[in-house]
Amino acid sequence: MSAPALYGRERELRRLGGFLDRAAHGHPELLVVGGQAGVGKSRLLLDAARHARRRGFTVHQHHASELRGSAGAALREAVASAGPPPLVVVDDAEPGSADTLFDLLRSTGPAARPPVPVLLARSASTGGLDPAGESSWEDAGGPPIAGLELAPLEEEAVRKLVADLLAVAPQQAVLDVAACANGNPRLIVELLEGLREEGRIGPDGELVRLTPGRLPSRVQAAVAGLLRRLSRESAQLLRVGTVLGRTFQLSQAAAMLGTGTAALLPALDETLAAGVLRLTDEGVTFQQPLLWRAVFEAIPPSVRSTLHQEARRLAPGHDLPARDLASLGRQGAARAKPGSPADGGAGVTGALATLLGSGYVESALLLARSALNGPLPGSEVTTLRRVVLDLVMVGTGGAPGGFGPVGAEQALAAIDSLRDGGPEARRAAATALAGLRWSEGRVSEALRSGAAAVEQPLTPDTAAERAYPRVAHARRLVCAGEPDAARALIARVLEDTPAGPLGVFRPAAELVRAEAHERAGESAEAEHAALTALDALEAAAGGGPATLRAWARSTLCRVALRRGDAAGAAVQLGRLRKFGPEVTELALVPAAWLELVVAHAQGEHLAATALLTGAGRHLPSLRTLHLAEPGAAAWFVRFSRTAGNPEPGQAALRTAELLAAADPDSPSLRTAALHARALFECDPDGLTRAAAEHTDAWARACAASDLRTLLGARGTSAAGRGRSWLVREHAGRYAVVDAPEPVRAGAAVAGWEELGGTERTIAALVADGLTNGEVASAVHLSPHTVNYYLRRIYAKLGIHSRVELARLALSAPRRLLAP
Repeated sequence: MSAPALYGRERELRRLGGFLDRAAHGHPELLVVGGQAGVGKSRLLLDAARHARRRGFTVHQHHASELRGSAGAALREAVASAGPPPLVVVDDAEPGSADTLFDLLRSTGPAARPPVPVLLARSASTGGLDPAGESSWEDAGGPPIAGLELAPLEEEAVRKLVADLLAVAPQQAVLDVAACANGNPRLIVELLEGLREEGRIGPDGELVRLTPGRLPSRVQAAVAGLLRRLSRESAQLLRVGTVLGRTFQLSQAAAMLGTGTAALLPALDETLAAGVLRLTDEGVTFQQPLLWRAVFEAIPPSVRSTLHQEARRLAPGHDLPARDLASLGRQGAARAKPGSPADGGAGVTGALATLLGSGYVESALLLARSALNGPLPGSEVTTLRRVVLDLVMVGTGGAPGGFGPVGAEQALAAIDSLRDGGPEARRAAATALAGLRWSEGRVSEALRSGAAAVEQPLTPDTAAERAYPRVAHARRLVCAGEPDAARALIARVLEDTPAGPLGVFRPAAELVRAEAHERAGESAEAEHAALTALDALEAAAGGGPATLRAWARSTLCRVALRRGDAAGAAVQLGRLRKFGPEVTELALVPAAWLELVVAHAQGEHLAATALLTGAGRHLPSLRTLHLAEPGAAAWFVRFSRTAGNPEPGQAALRTAELLAAADPDSPSLRTAALHARALFECDPDGLTRAAAEHTDAWARACAASDLRTLLGARGTSAAGRGRSWLVREHAGRYAVVDAPEPVRAGAAVAGWEELGGTERTIAALVADGLTNGEVASAVHLSPHTVNYYLRRIYAKLGIHSRVELARLALSAPRRLLAP
């Protein structure tokens, strides 16, 4: 049997077609094709060469090992000669192969044709898909570099491949067996050929269940050959890992081998490069159930029994590969389904979590930077940029110019400083892991990792390195509803950090303070702290780090929104827009959220709706937004109700409840979900609880407003719910006022008696919850004049806020409230 065609590679073929189109029009590229061994890279290159010949290219195909010999010289001469446009195809390339090829092509002289398109395939064992690994190619004047990753085949492509291999429609049991290869075409072919050779597949495509607990001999031989090519330490890691389960923890394998986790990292590197293992959110996992089973079978039964007993002690719930191949395939397919509880999360973030948790900081930084060169979802790009920023800021001591997009030189400097694996490396790993867990909505884990970073032992020369983890941890403490702990941590930053690094970290510390004030409803103090930070930044050379300036503008925008000053918020938002997306997306509160809220506050409801169906459609489900804004879920529910579109509210409610369920120890997440659910279901008791339990002033005011609106619609009041009054502090928001202490009637009357007719009218309207703009419309004055009258009213009554005015209004006789 042989595989006669490509299967499930339509997207990749379209990419190759575009590659050839650009080359034909004088815009060649170096296209690096990556993927695990056996996934079909060589087959794809053959197909690409065939298509290129049809389009008039002269194709020069070589193995990487041939580039330095006579074939390399022949290639140089062929490319330099006149004739059809050339295409160079190199299979099984090693790191640096592109540089060797470039030297050959460049030596043809200036009279040669323009840069030549190159198609280069590299397997995981030779570096995988890492276009950055050939960076000197572009630096030396070569064409641009792009990457094309070959993923395992999807289920329908596997079905077609199996049907062609068997020449009959396969029965489900055979498809289940093929699933053991997890979409790897070469392994599927090897497995099915082995089964047919042993008479275990019938003429009608049925599975003949002979010796169901044994893999075909040819598969066993192939795996034995693989183990022989690996180092002794890597083979040991695989044998121990396969007994621990398809997915296992590196620390468990280290315990079974009687060594430290760090000692296993070279073996882990080798097995990852060979494509046998991969990193996931849950730990280290075997790429294919077939390899898991094959390594398991290669262990002598007596040794396997002993290992199993030890594994049972370390991992009581560990799983073993199913003996029946069809069951093994179904087991693997169930794990691979998105959203499955057993899904290992093969994404880059899962790999980063494992590397950081194991203390493998340098590899985590390299992996994150490499992944950013490839196609990734927007949310994952943002997360990776935050991880890289965390690692670099700790590794370089937070040098000026940090807090933003990270360059290659900064990354290399960070790697150099983190190589020794000492306290600095542990601090960097814990800081980055805290940010990663936060982006995933794991608040308690993020806070634990952040605390671990803060408490790492210090040396005399690490004053700057310890500042950034403290600032980052303090921000998360504010969002988690622990502002006092955040303020104490910021005080330590300002006390311990030398003057030089404070040029960066003092503004950052002030911005954390501003957010703490904002959470407490202290808008004046929040504005002052943010402006202090901004003044310090603008006085610095170059205006200070752009990310900090964007952070200050977003804080000022939120403060203006909390005050009901939509115009002021729009001004700050306009200044925030001047920063690039790579800068603004590193903030905890996305600029897209502020765009949405400002548009809604200005009455631009159509614009807000358009944002939610366009660029901001991801916002209701964005976990980091819900962590930074505890009232966001309820806001979306409220918006959905007024806009007549239930989707944003439902998505936000679902996200808030998932976050709360995943972290039941977080009161802020629990209250945010309670608020959104109560608003969604029109539950006054839930809204009452939310108004009492929110630690964020804005969210608390929103819950109180929602309660008053609901009770007003039902013709009831808030009396008897533990609160006695609701007063609107600014546009659309109400604050809960505790039942007032008895006020001396004489003092209250005397104060009201001093008010003139217009002042009484304005005082009554404000006490009833109207904003300055609404009062201005009612009394036919400008908002500025209303504000002037309010200051006079406060002075005559000896008060300082709308809340106090509302309390006095409760005690004043009704005759004094009339003009």
